[in-house]
Amino acid sequence: MSYNGIDVSSYQGSINWSSVGKHDIHFAIIRASMGQTSRDTRFKTNAAGAQAAGLKVGAYHFSYATSVAQAHTEAKNLLAAVNGLKITYPLVLDYEYNSSTAKVLSQWTSIAIAFLEDLENAGYFAMLYSDKNSLLNRFNPKLLTPYAIWVAQWASVNTYPNPYGIWQNSGGDSVPGIRGPVGTNISYVDYAGMIRRAGLNHLG
Repeated sequence: MSYNGIDVSSYQGSINWSSVGKHDIHFAIIRASMGQTSRDTRFKTNAAGAQAAGLKVGAYHFSYATSVAQAHTEAKNLLAAVNGLKITYPLVLDYEYNSSTAKVLSQWTSIAIAFLEDLENAGYFAMLYSDKNSLLNRFNPKLLTPYAIWVAQWASVNTYPNPYGIWQNSGGDSVPGIRGPVGTNISYVDYAGMIRRAGLNHLG
């Protein structure tokens, strides 16, 4: 069984979540934070709207970390952003090629693991998001095997050869209730059920 989902941030502006929830969308992974101190200004509004529409909600952090120390600081930023909220899908580290991370290719794996371990130690289900090329060539796939993977490959077929749980198959789809392009995803794992059964994400 698979589940359809979207990923959004403040770039999408005001979202009509009621409309989104009527169109075979089961989950939303919403940007919560960026870097060491920045927050997405629409995160709490989006999370509340998605939940009210019956969607499962995850949160992601866009990283600029260039060291393990910065990864720990960024993880604290994400954890503070979601504190007190009902997060029923994974917390995600979005680590991809940008002006900061390009400087530390040899450290990508250690930075990601430090961040993900902090999320797990805080009682959350942790996941890594990146594109197929980066997962294969900028990380050490063997060291990532303990972690859930969300792979981006904008294509009709996913050719990532290693295990993954979510596939972002497009970054420019149209979804009713959202102005402009939006990322669309397929989840092959019932993460909400897994998180609930494991007693994670402080859901009570």
